[in-house]
Amino acid sequence: MSNIKDKKFNDIPIKVETLSDSEKGSTLATVEDYDIKRLEELGYKQEFDREISLFAQAGFAFSTMAVLPNWLVGFAATMAAGGPMSLFWGFIVISPFITCIGLAMAEVFSAFPVNGGVYSWCYLLSSEEWGPLMSWICGYLFLGGNIAAAMTVAYSLGDFTIAAINILREEEIDNQGANVGLFIAFLITSLICSYFGLKFNAFMNKFIVFWAAIGTIIIVVAMPVMAPTNPSAKWVFTEFQNTTGYSNSALTFFLGMLQAGWSLIGYENGAQIAEGTKDADISGPRGIIISIIGAVAQGIILSIATLFSIQDIDELLSSSFPLSTLFVRATNESLAVFFMVILIVTQFVTLCNVVYAASQMTWSMARDGALIPHAKFWYALHGKHKVPLRIMLMIVGIAIIVIMPSFATPVYFSAIMSTAVVSINATYGLPFVCRLIWKRHDMPKGRFNLGRFSLPINIIAVAWILFFSVILCIPSVHPVDAVTMNWASLMIGAIVIFSLTFWFLGGRKTYKGPMQTLSENKD
Repeated sequence: MSNIKDKKFNDIPIKVETLSDSEKGSTLATVEDYDIKRLEELGYKQEFDREISLFAQAGFAFSTMAVLPNWLVGFAATMAAGGPMSLFWGFIVISPFITCIGLAMAEVFSAFPVNGGVYSWCYLLSSEEWGPLMSWICGYLFLGGNIAAAMTVAYSLGDFTIAAINILREEEIDNQGANVGLFIAFLITSLICSYFGLKFNAFMNKFIVFWAAIGTIIIVVAMPVMAPTNPSAKWVFTEFQNTTGYSNSALTFFLGMLQAGWSLIGYENGAQIAEGTKDADISGPRGIIISIIGAVAQGIILSIATLFSIQDIDELLSSSFPLSTLFVRATNESLAVFFMVILIVTQFVTLCNVVYAASQMTWSMARDGALIPHAKFWYALHGKHKVPLRIMLMIVGIAIIVIMPSFATPVYFSAIMSTAVVSINATYGLPFVCRLIWKRHDMPKGRFNLGRFSLPINIIAVAWILFFSVILCIPSVHPVDAVTMNWASLMIGAIVIFSLTFWFLGGRKTYKGPMQTLSENKD
């Protein structure tokens, strides 16, 4: 295998000012040839059809972040840890740092537009000696984080569905068996939708961009206007509440940022469909930036509308379904059900995106021999839509098995959610750490690069990820017992131990980093 780390990529201009149909066809061919050439420079053959446009790329990342259905998933914890201030100012504080992570990620994406995303980038930005281990750990940590994210999204879909049904019924459903049943049904349905491939996924994401935009406008206008009473601006922007048991107000506020942290992840998933994207090394980076800007703006607007619509915060905190309670009290039952349907549809597309992105990244690991056992078995594309069906089935199967302990304790779901946020944020930072250690001044540049701001932005991104990861592992209340303990660190540690165990059992001998597939055509 030739060394692909030291390749320097030159800009290849692609003219887009065309008039005639023949010129347009020629331009499309040029773009496709350019994408194939870039992929070949990284040592890979083209195996997916290039069906994803910039709009679909941005839509994929934006709908995976899914601020609309997720901005109140951790509402109770946020209200306890800071109250209104944490919900609103959490987005304000986090946004500049998320933007730095997104910019740094966009630069690396442009240099290495491959489906492995953060997993591949860790190898490409490391030394020959450390590259395989760094990419191996990143890959398994990212896979674990994505499975946890898929579980969180599917579980919240069950919550939304039950909440909508409860609004229409006199008798309330609050049954863990019903939620787990819906959890399984939604996962299987998302797998079926994902089987129809990139083109169908792109259609869903184009649709959901408009659906989420219109739904957001309806909700943020209707709730405050129809609400019987509106809290004061002073309460919305300055009210600080602390029922966590911690005496330190700063720590309490940081703990309340979990809601914003959960809402603002997922923008990297566009990298998992890089090899199916047209003009990937520029469309992908732009998609990341567009999705972050849209998600931040959406989160801030939704937070303000929510806070100005709250009627009884104590009722919301004690409610099994605070979101539906908020909608009913602010508007009426009919509108509340309508709002829940908006959220359910949006969240379902998010679930499809998470499952699809996780399968693409895992397929990349299998292609490189990092998925064990039997990597060759998993490295397969099925059907005319070219999807890694075996891997999708594996991801959904693991999620169904892992959700079963939720019958034993209600705190389990919170641990899954924290695991998703911490794991994914950690894998965002690993490529940047590798770059700062081994490729500080000689990282290959793509058509999107940050110039002299590259290193400072990378340093800010790493510092924030380290800080936020520590915060997310702290228990949300004090004193701590078995029920209130934050088990995210334990679950993340289990993922790391799992990956290192397989590394020392065989991975260190057989896995040498992302493998080039061009040689398969030449043998």
